[in-house]
Amino acid sequence: MARALTIERSKVSRHERDAYFAGLRERRDRLRAASCNFWVYEDPSEPGLFVEFTEARDVATLAAARVAVFDSDPGAPILTEVELP
Repeated sequence: MARALTIERSKVSRHERDAYFAGLRERRDRLRAASCNFWVYEDPSEPGLFVEFTEARDVATLAAARVAVFDSDPGAPILTEVELP
């Protein structure tokens, strides 16, 4: 089965940064418990612009984790890995 990934962007003000990070830590821990990987990157040329990646071994695992973590599917498309010939 193909690995699955979601990508989401967030723009966070300086004043929201601490709360945003607290939420990210909680989300990371819940996603890890659901067999997913979670990474967050910040654009150094535009502080406060974050890109979040959530990855799992397959679509079903990622979809179930998103529902469990967010109490519903947040709607970002789930991308699947392409096997190169």
